[in-house]
Formats: sequence, structure tokens, C-alpha cells
Amino acid sequence: MIHHSAIAVKDIEKAHKFYTEAMGFKLVSVVKRLAPAPTVGWTKHLFYDQGDGTLFALWDLRGLEESGSLDPDNWRGGFSKGAGLPYWVNHFAFQCDGPEDIERKKKHWLEYGLNVAEIRHDFIHSIYTRDPDGTLVEWTYYTRALNEHDLEDAERLLVDNSPATIPDYEATVHRASVAIVDEAVSAAY
Repeated sequence: MIHHSAIAVKDIEKAHKFYTEAMGFKLVSVVKRLAPAPTVGWTKHLFYDQGDGTLFALWDLRGLEESGSLDPDNWRGGFSKGAGLPYWVNHFAFQCDGPEDIERKKKHWLEYGLNVAEIRHDFIHSIYTRDPDGTLVEWTYYTRALNEHDLEDAERLLVDNSPATIPDYEATVHRASVAIVDEAVSAAY
């Protein structure tokens, strides 16, 4: 069981607004400390309750760039983008309560000005958008329980290194009808 996940962001104000307003997370704690030696600078670690007691955290890195501990030109925010990967690789999938809940969350994102990609996978139904740093975030719920057949498939596919021939899932992209301040956030897919 994960206690919390944490990511560094370039603009803490935009990220805080996104995770509290668009995602609906509640700020529950902030830890403000000097950065661990030999790094020079200080940090804020913002903790948000996802709604079930599980936490999601943002790093606000202060003074690290000015001290030379962090090169502002060589680090990027975004869980995948910052690592030089396509935006869809590393992402956060947050569980919601089912079909009605995912529809509420999709409507909220669209009203917030975010584009939303929707995919019905094999055993989950998901919606996706991106945060201000380009990190892909997902709301999802199980559409069926995983079973013995899924395990047999998993064990077979684990050792099958032949190229895939089945196309990726098709996404339905829902475009926000209102303009938002930062177009990069709205690029769902």
C-alpha cells in the first residue's frame, strides 16, 4: 500500500491550484525545511489528501537554483517529460467510485477548462488530462474483477517478447468549451 507519491513541480502556485481545484485534493500538511546536505537551499513539501486518506505530495524547491545545487536549464517538471519520456509513460492513476463518479469528474475537468481523454480498457474505465507540468493524471475505476484468466494471460505475456500486433486503445477526446490560462495543461492527448 502506498502512503504517498511525490513529484517536483516548476510552478508551485499553478500546481497547487490544479491539484486542489481540478483534482479536488485537500491540502493537509506542509513541511518546510532546509534541503538535505550537501544541497544548498530549502524546500516545501506539500501534502494533499486524495479523498481516502492516501496522500499525494508536491515538492517546491526553493533556493536550489540560486545556490547552484540545481541547474534551472537542466531540470524539467513533469513525471515523464522531465525524464525525457513521452508524456503518457509515467503517470498517476487515482481511483474513483464508479461510472457516476467518473462522469462527475469528467464534467468538472471540462468545466475547469481541461481537455479530457476517455478510454475503456479491458478491466478499467479511465479519463485523463495533464497537470501544469505536463504530468498525465488519470481517474479510473474497475469495470470487472480480475480473475484467473487475467493471471494466465499475464504469465503468458510476461515471457512473450514478440512485437505487439494489437493497436493501442482508442481514446475519445472531450474538448473543453472554455479557454484556460495555460494551454499546455489542456492538452490531454
